[in-house]
Amino acid sequence: MKILITGSNGFLGSNLVSYFMKKNRYEIYCTSRNPLKVRNSNTIYGDLREISFVKNLFEQIKPDVVINTVSLVDLDLCEENPSLAYDLTVKTGRNIAQCASEYNSRLAYISTDHLFDGNKSMYTEKEKTNPVNQYGKMKFEAENVSCKYNEDTIVIRTNFFGWSHINHPDTFGEWVYKSLKSKKAINLFTDYYFTPIEVTYLAEAIEKAIEKDITGVLNIVGSQRCSKYEFGMKLADLAGMDKSLINPCSLNDGIMTLKTKRQQDLSMSSEKYKALFGHSLPDLNENILRFLGNKDR
Repeated sequence: MKILITGSNGFLGSNLVSYFMKKNRYEIYCTSRNPLKVRNSNTIYGDLREISFVKNLFEQIKPDVVINTVSLVDLDLCEENPSLAYDLTVKTGRNIAQCASEYNSRLAYISTDHLFDGNKSMYTEKEKTNPVNQYGKMKFEAENVSCKYNEDTIVIRTNFFGWSHINHPDTFGEWVYKSLKSKKAINLFTDYYFTPIEVTYLAEAIEKAIEKDITGVLNIVGSQRCSKYEFGMKLADLAGMDKSLINPCSLNDGIMTLKTKRQQDLSMSSEKYKALFGHSLPDLNENILRFLGNKDR
């Protein structure tokens, strides 16, 4: 099976490249605008905003599956420059979906949990979307164009953490770990909820999803809802670090100022995944233990 991974220089893309390259049954191809942080000989450089490049990419590879991780993930920059966010998220998504359809390639579009207003918890795949910022709006539009232009599309909504490759900015889990390791006090929200999944667990679940050949929306997230504060406390506990370094705070108390509006509850249900595959996705304890175990890999 030929798999094309787009955005392979990003946090998720680079982790997916590393994961699938270890599997002998896949032929992995990557695309990026810049030199890869993960070594791979099957790399084609170019700009996915250019339809001519995307057409040549598909003609050259003829992939069986495309995993599209491309988007502008900087929430503040999405607000400041929505046209750039559109080009990097929606336009690239449309180009990829159109070409995937032409070449009969299955498409897995990696989406987000920033699609709802946050007024309830554990959103299912059937919930009505109501994003509160440009990032969420662009991701939802990219979901729609992916499904519109390629019927054989699975949209994967997720929230992940893990270890970055060299020269990549720290993700949330890394920032918490490194702060506590260096004895630095941090503030974490007690009222900002999510359902995080460790990135290698996510990669395993994506592999199952593309092999099962299902379409539509699928949440792949941790099975346990937690606040950012609870995440930090659990990480400190399992890593044997000083929990007193973590200061609880609220989104509403002004201790930490966020430029871009965020919903208070990003949590999503993974019951559909459980019904499809016959097992639950990992809980918070399992996710953080996997994160700690992968530190030096």
